[in-house]
Amino acid sequence: MTRTLVVGHDAVAGLGCLDLGEVEWFTALPDVDVVFPDPTPYDRVVVLGAPWPRSAMGWLDRERRFLTTAHDAGAHVLGVCFGAQLVAEALGGTVRRLQQPRVGWFPVVPHDDRIAPGPWFSWHADQLHPPSGSEILATDDAGVAAFRHGRWGGVQFHPEMTPALLERWFAVPATRADDGLRTATARHAPAAVAAAPRLLDALLD
Repeated sequence: MTRTLVVGHDAVAGLGCLDLGEVEWFTALPDVDVVFPDPTPYDRVVVLGAPWPRSAMGWLDRERRFLTTAHDAGAHVLGVCFGAQLVAEALGGTVRRLQQPRVGWFPVVPHDDRIAPGPWFSWHADQLHPPSGSEILATDDAGVAAFRHGRWGGVQFHPEMTPALLERWFAVPATRADDGLRTATARHAPAAVAAAPRLLDALLD
């Protein structure tokens, strides 16, 4: 049986349409002295997005070391959005600030036939750049959208998004409800949900 640990960074984090089987959860909240669990018993570690500024998350170095420990113990490590940025940084890549936040449904250019062109859901103000030697799986107007580096994987967009998950996100004080985003999510989510399993194959195979 595959043991999967999912790391969230807020009270409304969820996997949406991503089918990872039974998972265990750990939540790292801002402005808290977080002690990360021992990742060595797990076969997969999945680290999700975060709505907070990096300055509120003083444990980022610890989370990167936690991910490296998981990988070195033999786990597949997958980062989504902010999680993907941490993966890139743990590997020696970089993160840059975008001129304006990227929120909504955007197409990608697949470099792997298991990744659909979308559109896929994005909500981020920073953009990852993976280290040299990474396999680029998809790009978009902002840069690298998905990559692999051995047992590491990262996806800058949110393949997990569903209308129900979006409503959960709107409950976070750092966000606000947006009827246009609701309408676009209702329109695009079904195709993204159908395409998500093959994208997971590309990231975790």
